[in-house]
Amino acid sequence: MMVDSSKGAKGILLTQIKQDFVTPANAIFDYLDIVEKAVSKLDLQSEDELNQIKSSCNKLINQYEEAFNLYTGSGSEGKKTPEEYSELRHNLRTPLNAIIGYGEILIEDFEEDIPESRTRRIIINDLKHIIELARETEKAIEVFVDFIRGDENKSDDGDASQVETAEALFKSLGDIEHSITLSDELKSSDILIVDDNKTNCEVLERRLSMSGLKCRTAYDGESALDEVKKKTPDLILLDVILPDINGLELLKRFRSKHSVESLPVIMVSAFDDVDSIAKCIQLGAQDYLPKPINGTVLLAKVVSSLERKLLREREKELVNELHIQATTDQLTGIANRRVIFDTLEDAVSREKRKDYKPFAIIVFDIDFFKNVNDTYGHAGGDEVLKSFARLLDSEITQPNQVGRIGGEEFLAILYMDNASLEAFAKNLIEKIQQNVVKYEDTEISISASGGVAFSEESKSSSDLVNKADKRLYKAKKSGRNRFILIDSEIVGE
Repeated sequence: MMVDSSKGAKGILLTQIKQDFVTPANAIFDYLDIVEKAVSKLDLQSEDELNQIKSSCNKLINQYEEAFNLYTGSGSEGKKTPEEYSELRHNLRTPLNAIIGYGEILIEDFEEDIPESRTRRIIINDLKHIIELARETEKAIEVFVDFIRGDENKSDDGDASQVETAEALFKSLGDIEHSITLSDELKSSDILIVDDNKTNCEVLERRLSMSGLKCRTAYDGESALDEVKKKTPDLILLDVILPDINGLELLKRFRSKHSVESLPVIMVSAFDDVDSIAKCIQLGAQDYLPKPINGTVLLAKVVSSLERKLLREREKELVNELHIQATTDQLTGIANRRVIFDTLEDAVSREKRKDYKPFAIIVFDIDFFKNVNDTYGHAGGDEVLKSFARLLDSEITQPNQVGRIGGEEFLAILYMDNASLEAFAKNLIEKIQQNVVKYEDTEISISASGGVAFSEESKSSSDLVNKADKRLYKAKKSGRNRFILIDSEIVGE
């Protein structure tokens, strides 16, 4: 009778694969028992965190046992799709997130709360062993999934060589300070954590809160959409697998209303293959965090995303400020000479195309402004100019526009016919006369003169301005405090 040696070899290999997982997984319980006893003697409040580690380890072992029987037992089915293998890897690695996360949190807590002692060193070393064992089970999960996918012949030599090379590289760099700190501007940033696993949310929230960040949680897609609608967070940590809306679809919904700049999203998942990461980035994720999450990498990526968002906001503010400086008269705050003349040129061009209604321009200035400067100084003159500009800006509203073109001279573009403009000019003269400028202990009253030209008078913006200038000159010669139109004048009382 012939014996199928390949089946025997496969059985031995399967036994070894399972042993490589079970040994470190069971050792986690042994170290947990030691830590619990030591912690109870010190009367430390860490029962919740230790129970979370224990519960997650139980879940990990049960899921692995179930998957092992399902995929390697006598009744196991044939090959699965790549998506099914990815989901298996995701489900097996998810409990590791809590084991490693709570282990790191306890280490940080104990380093802060327990005075230096032999017991403290033992507890912290045991917690570090738990984290190392969790990393070992992570490798064992990878080997198991590769095996059932048919990749059991994959060689580890290349990986080992890469690890040795990386270790040598970092060793050659020596001791480098790599602590991550948040600037005051980033503290209290609002982070939304979206994950259907409550433990994962708690681990992330604890980690980020310890660094001064504020966290909200959502356990499904609809809740996440509601949270964003209430208030747009500064950053979202988004799990790929959710019970109602998968993370990629949720990311697409966020991007339909929020840009990458206004709402950065970091995807979080145990899927760590290149295709999954590329898909997330393609759909608008700013970054990607594989589970189990390394606390240092988590904070580094969160801080990096928040800093980029802050820099973009500063850049936007700077661009807006530069735009204001380029288009606004610095003293009065209304449109400057370049903008008002560009607007006039555009109005003339539209008039030529007959796709906009006729308009008029007024060129006017403050009467006897030199006397104001001579009497009250340039500071007093500036207050008069600012007050005059505010009045014009409040009276001349969109689609009309007014700008300062130099000194005490202003230009307005008004989409009005002759009759409407006469009424407007009469009202404006009255408002100017009633406007009293308070400067130091005195009140300054002024008047203004203006010349009006209508768009039908010329097809040239410069010619229109010349016509308005001539009528302004005529208004001043006629006694000031008046606006001159084509065949009429509006005189102030």
